[in-house]
Amino acid sequence: METALTKKPLVSEELSREAPMIAARLDRPEPRRLDPAGRKLRNRIILANVLAWIVIILLIRMIFF
Repeated sequence: METALTKKPLVSEELSREAPMIAARLDRPEPRRLDPAGRKLRNRIILANVLAWIVIILLIRMIFF
């Protein structure tokens, strides 16, 4: 025999409170995009960092092994 206390609502209170917050987020404008020049610079820095680590690892292997 089920009582009113054992039945759970189909939609939790937490979800029903989140719905207005999600709708409020949709009203805001999109965050501004990074310019392509900045992205290129960042990609070059990352590539240079990777290459530098490869050179460092190769030098360590040549010296110690």
